[in-house]
Amino acid sequence: MTETPVPKNYLTDNQIRQTSITLADKIKGNEYLGLVAITRGGLAPTLYLSEQLIIKDIRTISISSYGDDGKQGHFKITHKPDLANGGEGYLFIDDLVDSGKTLKLIRSFYPNATFAVLYAKPEGKDATDFFAVEVPQHEWLVFPWEPDWIPQS
Repeated sequence: MTETPVPKNYLTDNQIRQTSITLADKIKGNEYLGLVAITRGGLAPTLYLSEQLIIKDIRTISISSYGDDGKQGHFKITHKPDLANGGEGYLFIDDLVDSGKTLKLIRSFYPNATFAVLYAKPEGKDATDFFAVEVPQHEWLVFPWEPDWIPQS
């Protein structure tokens, strides 16, 4: 029996920039002490959002849940910022929420923080406070910073 290939959507840098503007428009009006990029996928969106929201205090949390095979496994946290009041006043940013497990784990450390992602899948969208675009659960997004990204002609 042949497995049906998962459809891949190769996103461009311009799409990421435009989606970041859409997300910033949804967030504007809220005040934040700083931004926290969820690395690695949240680095580029955090840069774009910092410009849109005019926030210069940028921090990172380094957490990994995907292995080299692309499957979600155990979480590994290599850096966690020290934020007072359960992260109150900080906006955590990632590129995508899939199952929501990563954001839920991070929220357990920072229950008073706010979370935003560029793209949200149905199973994980309740784990974030803001998202710009909802995508189908079965769709595989390939971001420009990923090694298997193929430039579109």
